[in-house]
Amino acid sequence: MGWFSLAAFLIALAVAILIGLRLYRRGVIQPVARKPLDNWIAVMRAHTTVHLPDGEGPFPAAMLLHGCGGIRPNMADYAELAVKAGVAAFVPDSLGPRGISYEEAIESVCTGARLRAHERAGDLHAVLEIMRVHPEIDPERLVLAGWSHGGWTALEALALDRAGRRPASLNAVSPTGLDGVKAVFAMYPYNSFPARSRCLPWRRDIPVEGVLVPGDTICNDADSVDVFNRQIAWGNDVRWRYVENVTHGFDEPDHHPTSTLVYDPDKAKIAHKLFTGFLKRHLFGDQGSDD
Repeated sequence: MGWFSLAAFLIALAVAILIGLRLYRRGVIQPVARKPLDNWIAVMRAHTTVHLPDGEGPFPAAMLLHGCGGIRPNMADYAELAVKAGVAAFVPDSLGPRGISYEEAIESVCTGARLRAHERAGDLHAVLEIMRVHPEIDPERLVLAGWSHGGWTALEALALDRAGRRPASLNAVSPTGLDGVKAVFAMYPYNSFPARSRCLPWRRDIPVEGVLVPGDTICNDADSVDVFNRQIAWGNDVRWRYVENVTHGFDEPDHHPTSTLVYDPDKAKIAHKLFTGFLKRHLFGDQGSDD
C-alpha cells in the first residue's frame, strides 16, 4: 500500500470512528440490554396507570400506547372514552423507566435515535402480562391502541410475533404471546424504515384498523398505505380511513411550543368516535358501530 493509499485509509477510518462515536452518543447504535420478562413486568407495573369502569368485572381492556413524546393529555381523553364504553384502560409510560424527559424524547425518541419499536415492544408484552393477571380484567378480551410511535410499537409486535422473534429488550416473552388480543387500533402510525411491518407479515388473527392523515409530515401516510396493502396481500385483515385537513397529532391538545402540529378539537371528535366504534366492534361484537 502506497503512502497516499495509506493516508486515505487512515482518514476514512478516523471519519468512520468519529461518525460512530457521534451516533453512539445520540443513541442510534447503542445496544439494547435484554431483560428477563418478570423483571420488566415489575418495572412497567410501577409505570402503568389503570382506569377501571364502574361496576363489577371482569372487564375487557385496552392498552393505550402513547406517542414518542410520552403520555400527553390525549391519553386521558381516550382512557375516559374507554371507561365510558365499559372497557378498562391501561396506559403504560415507556419514557419514565428509562429516565427520558419530554424534552429529551422530542430530541431523541421522536427522531428515531433511541427507543425504537423493536425495543418498546418489550413494554407491550410486559403490560399484557399485567393485564392478564389483573383480577378485574377478562384476559380473552384485550385490544392494543397506539398513537404514532405507539402505533409503530403495536404493529411491530404483530410482526415480531408472527416471525417468532423476541423484542430487542427482552430475554424471552411469555408463551401466551399476544393471545387474547382481538385487534389493533393504529392512529397515524409510523411505517417507514426501519419498521419491520415493511418486510414481515403480521399475525393473521389480529385485525388492524388505522387512522391516517393526508400528507403526514411526521409519519408518512403513503408508507402506511403501502404497508397496509402489503399486509392485505399477505392475508391480513386491515382497514383504514383518512381524517382530512388536519396535521399529525390533531387529537393531541398540548403540543410542544416549537411544534408545527395543530390540535383540532372538532376533528378530534372524529378520532374519538372511531376509537369508541373500534372498542365496541372488537370487544363487544357490535358490528353496527360506526367506522
